[in-house]
Amino acid sequence: MKLKKVWMIISCLMALSAFQCGKGTVPEDLIGVWETKSPAYADRFFEIQPKEIIFGTGEGRFDVYPITKIRIEKEKENQKQKTLYLICYRNIEGKVYKFFFYYDPANRGTIRFKNQKEMVWTKKSLSSASN
Repeated sequence: MKLKKVWMIISCLMALSAFQCGKGTVPEDLIGVWETKSPAYADRFFEIQPKEIIFGTGEGRFDVYPITKIRIEKEKENQKQKTLYLICYRNIEGKVYKFFFYYDPANRGTIRFKNQKEMVWTKKSLSSASN
């Protein structure tokens, strides 16, 4: 019985800390400008850099935030292994925000937000960046 209680406490602590932002390095595959073909986001983008994240907010405007931490988790969904990323960033007032997304490396890579899995974001190619 005592062992069962200890195991429950350890399990609860692990669950609570699962998505605390941990220091880490942004993987090279994620670095770049990401866009979607969704008409609602036609003038939007986000860019991941090694030390900052940039959100295109429309009409040529964008916001830049320093990345404070990153965490990578493996999840299983429908017998398929998925990688969930959490990027923590801070605004000018010091408030911390969390950006959750799934990255799939197939076909040059795609990103899907955890809360908008139907919307696909693809990395802007270097050739289209020069057009």
